[in-house]
Amino acid sequence: MKTILKSLAGNTLIFAIGNSVSILLTFVMVPFYTKILSPADFGISDILTTTTAMLVPLVSLNVFSAIFRFALDEENHIEIFTNGLLISLIGGFLSLVVSGILSLLGIKYSSLVGVYLGITLLLNLFQNFTRGINKVKSFAISGIIATLSNVLSNVILMWVFKFGLNGYLYSLIISSLITTIFLFINNKLYTYISLNKKSWSNTKDLLIYSIPMIPNSFAWWLTNDANKLIILAFVGPSANGIFAIANKIPTMVTTIFGMFSNAWQMTAVKEKEKSYTNKLYSLIFNLMFGGLLIISAIVVIFIQWFMGFYVSDKFYNAWKLVPILLMTSFFSNMSAFFGTTYLVAKKTKGLFTTTIWGTTINIALSFVLVPLIGINGAAISGAVGFFIVSILRLKQTSEWLKIQIEWKLQGILILGYATLTVIAYINFSLIIIKIAIIMIMVILLFRYIKKIQSRKDL
Repeated sequence: MKTILKSLAGNTLIFAIGNSVSILLTFVMVPFYTKILSPADFGISDILTTTTAMLVPLVSLNVFSAIFRFALDEENHIEIFTNGLLISLIGGFLSLVVSGILSLLGIKYSSLVGVYLGITLLLNLFQNFTRGINKVKSFAISGIIATLSNVLSNVILMWVFKFGLNGYLYSLIISSLITTIFLFINNKLYTYISLNKKSWSNTKDLLIYSIPMIPNSFAWWLTNDANKLIILAFVGPSANGIFAIANKIPTMVTTIFGMFSNAWQMTAVKEKEKSYTNKLYSLIFNLMFGGLLIISAIVVIFIQWFMGFYVSDKFYNAWKLVPILLMTSFFSNMSAFFGTTYLVAKKTKGLFTTTIWGTTINIALSFVLVPLIGINGAAISGAVGFFIVSILRLKQTSEWLKIQIEWKLQGILILGYATLTVIAYINFSLIIIKIAIIMIMVILLFRYIKKIQSRKDL
């Protein structure tokens, strides 16, 4: 077990190094965007990028997820990559055609979104295949390249040439193209292409796995980002800009979790159906649950102070949404953890049903709450949606995996987070009490770790 955890930690560290530059510069760029773009333009930019992210699994039939999973099983990599590439190229061609037609009809930004979408299809395919063949260092480096090229092009196009929102979209296209080319050349992906390996049978296997995952790939969009469209309809683009800024911090937490999740998926596949699988999942779940709650609690303590200098005055009130959106991020990560069990077992239909329930509840709540209480309604509905998904997946996966949850420990940690949130909203300082609550949460989690280390069956 210790060897497994060391391997997991090592891969997580590699992904963390690759993403650390991205996280740091993304943080730095938010004040840059809020000074150059108005709240309305920032809201529109966020809608365009999240809509593109939503379209990627649909247009590609989510084949990149299947590529990653099947490549981990060390099957015929040439056959897998060739058939996945053909699907992605067809999707990219269709996106260019449709966006061209929309552009002729006068739909603003459609052509740029179409080009960005087409490149992103290939980028996702290359990234997931790279992970699947265990070239995690190359994957990590690609993240650094994507971020640096995006920041540099942003500065040149938005600050020097004053291209505004168009410059933002040009930067996304440039950085995605550079990263795609790097992965293709650095990993010699051209050696995995052979038209002789075209196979309907293999393509069918990939799609049977990937298509049921399309709604799951929509999960973050439908259970969170779709709310932005509802905000846009009922409140306006400025409110959507505030929501987008508030969501930057929780999204950052999700990005951090993603570093671990990338490594965990590889470990989970490697250690499937072992005698200690249930114990391994239980250990990782409890550590992850507690760790994410503590990170979220620390954010809540500092969020008001942080927003005071991080964004301009017109975005300051976004801090009030952050504690709720952190719960959206938290339950999103929980549902993603349970989702890994479906990927390992190749039972992806369960991802479809659980996601549908969560997204339906989220959207219904949004339509009710946003007109009543504004953007707070969108934040609440997103948290509830992912909470439902997490509960359903916990129950469903218990049929083939028994995760032992430390309810007493996690209950106390949830109470600690809730208390800190209430203090933040009441606007009490109570610094000593806040620090004491965080310390108690940390001590309880370390006591759990120490108890685990003393067990002889691990």
